[in-house]
Amino acid sequence: MPDIQLKLEVPVSIVNRDNNGTATGVGDLLLGVKWRFFNNEHAQAQLGIYPQLLLPTGDHAHDLGEGRTAFVLPLVAQKSWGKWTIYGNIGYWWQTAAETRNYIYAGAVLERDINEQLTLGVELFGNSPKEHGNHSDVAFNVGGTWRLNKHLNLLFSGGRDIVGDAHAMAYVGLQLLTK
Repeated sequence: MPDIQLKLEVPVSIVNRDNNGTATGVGDLLLGVKWRFFNNEHAQAQLGIYPQLLLPTGDHAHDLGEGRTAFVLPLVAQKSWGKWTIYGNIGYWWQTAAETRNYIYAGAVLERDINEQLTLGVELFGNSPKEHGNHSDVAFNVGGTWRLNKHLNLLFSGGRDIVGDAHAMAYVGLQLLTK
């Protein structure tokens, strides 16, 4: 049976741009609906789509937001075994800002449940160029999820680019879940 879940992320980002200092503040609001259209409980495998709307609430001038509305259209696959989960996604960002371009992104995450409240993981992700004249990026993060209650998660991560501009990044966000 299909599973539909509404998700809302309110991020606080810390972006360290080499030679440009550090920007810290509230980023763009991300509103999404995750639809799991395949769920095999025996194999612990899932497939879904997770369309999202990015609302420009962050300060674009300080690299804390896109500056314009954007749409995200990903396909998500997940496999679990015991306390471990691996998932990946591939998607398309449709951007509306004049200086940006639409791009493809992909990522993979390996997570482990530490206890009922805490999950930790590592992520590798990349994308095609986001702006005209730029190049593709590949980055990694280490982070996790702290379950505050059934409908509220604290998300956190930190990492850096490994291909592309040398940016360090940190992320803290609240995720509201409807199910």
